[in-house]
Amino acid sequence: MSSKHSNHRQPLYQTEIQQMMYVFGEVTEPLEETTLLIEEIVRSQMIEIIVRAVQQAAKRNSRFLIAEDLIFLIRHDRQKVNTLRTFLTYKDAQKSAKKNPAPVEQIADDEGLDDSGGTGMVRKKIKFSWDIINHYSSVLEDDDDDIVDEDEQQAYEYQIARLKTADEVTRTMTKEEYMYYSECRQASFTYKKLARFRKWCEMGTYYENKPIAEVIDILGFLAYEMVSKLTETGLKIKKEWDERKMDEKEKAKRVQEKKNVGLFAKPTHEQKPLHPVHIHEAFRRLQKMSQPMSNFRGGLVRTNLALI
Repeated sequence: MSSKHSNHRQPLYQTEIQQMMYVFGEVTEPLEETTLLIEEIVRSQMIEIIVRAVQQAAKRNSRFLIAEDLIFLIRHDRQKVNTLRTFLTYKDAQKSAKKNPAPVEQIADDEGLDDSGGTGMVRKKIKFSWDIINHYSSVLEDDDDDIVDEDEQQAYEYQIARLKTADEVTRTMTKEEYMYYSECRQASFTYKKLARFRKWCEMGTYYENKPIAEVIDILGFLAYEMVSKLTETGLKIKKEWDERKMDEKEKAKRVQEKKNVGLFAKPTHEQKPLHPVHIHEAFRRLQKMSQPMSNFRGGLVRTNLALI
């Protein structure tokens, strides 16, 4: 995670990370040392992903990265793959809408669709080559049936949980607070920041070609999800540690306060910010991985950086 040059790297995403952390439950103004640490972790993870993806492309005898080279690296994280699949599906739908701005009725007639979909477009579902059932089909296929499969359902439930949390958090906000929260939800590593992003993750050092838009979209998505994981895990750790410090009287008082004012009615200024120690512990927990079982010859085995 760390690098001998890490202290000399210029932070480029402090504002965006601060906004993302706020959306994920942190205070409006996180500690600078905490945001700096998160940026360095995410940057290191991005570099690791690019290096591994280039190696994956080389196995295909190609010098060019494609979406599957990146997604293959996280294939064991089913929730993240499902969420990314949904993300790419909607990105594809947006591109189709820009290319074909015909009225909904006209597109529906052309495609033989009814108006119930509301989009006027054939819904596409991203398929991956390692999905055995789809091994001989194209990466993008028409989803002809209306049955939502298990992967789609999991992605849907994950998004609903996030929206429910956002609704609870914003319920007691003033108009000004909600406007700021909405602005923070738009924070991105890549949107209108392509040159900055390539410089930030040192893409030119590890990948000699210009990345296609889909690759950048996926990298931006993964970076955003990493900030989410680190922040949410850090908040859980902070809560665990804080509860250990409280005696029984304080615990009883906290329970009574929650009953009186509600879980999300607590003013933001009363919440204590995350410290680097919480993020270090969050990263440690997210790095847990099984030991290699193929080291029959003994000796030292290099421990790879786990992707969070």
